Amino acid sequence: MPVLGAAIDLSGLSLPFTVSDVIGSVNSLLGWVGPFVLLAIALGFAPKIIAFIKSIFGRAASR
Repeated sequence: MPVLGAAIDLSGLSLPFTVSDVIGSVNSLLGWVGPFVLLAIALGFAPKIIAFIKSIFGRAASR
């Protein structure tokens, strides 16, 4: 029976990919997904930014 908290021996384990493969894949994924996330953020903030700019010009025109 294994002891709770005992070290696990992973010396015989080999993976079919390296750390640089994982980093390259994540970088590629972010390259594809990033523009869509940026577009979603921009669409969410656009009405607030437009209202802010209109309020600035509205205050300046009333003076």
